[in-house]
Amino acid sequence: MKRLLYALVMPCFLFSLQAFAQEDWPEPQMQGDVTFVSGGIGESERNAMEAMKSDYNLNLLFAAKGTGEFLADVNVRIADAQGNTVIETVSDGPFLFARLKPGNYTVLAEKDGSVMRQKARVGDGKRASLSFYWPAE
Repeated sequence: MKRLLYALVMPCFLFSLQAFAQEDWPEPQMQGDVTFVSGGIGESERNAMEAMKSDYNLNLLFAAKGTGEFLADVNVRIADAQGNTVIETVSDGPFLFARLKPGNYTVLAEKDGSVMRQKARVGDGKRASLSFYWPAE
């Protein structure tokens, strides 16, 4: 009887652990043919973003200069080499990862009226990581 109870209860327990473990995973979004995800607030969400990082070829970080304090609610616009916007969003946390077609891109990030611009080149198997640092308030 104990074995039967164990056999019935254990799968339910393991399933609930898996669901709980992925509860804090940010949800990927799409704009056109570009998939992206943003987040990283709190330790569990930061760990989830780190686990998903390798699935994306553009990795962005937003933080305060000097303190390294993570920033959220950053307006982000990514344009291709022809100037066409491929993503326009507001980050849900200090990390934004995007899966882009190979090419050259311009990333504009705006926080509290301060705009920063950086170039990125992504290719087959080539990942770009950009960090944006604003003066600490």
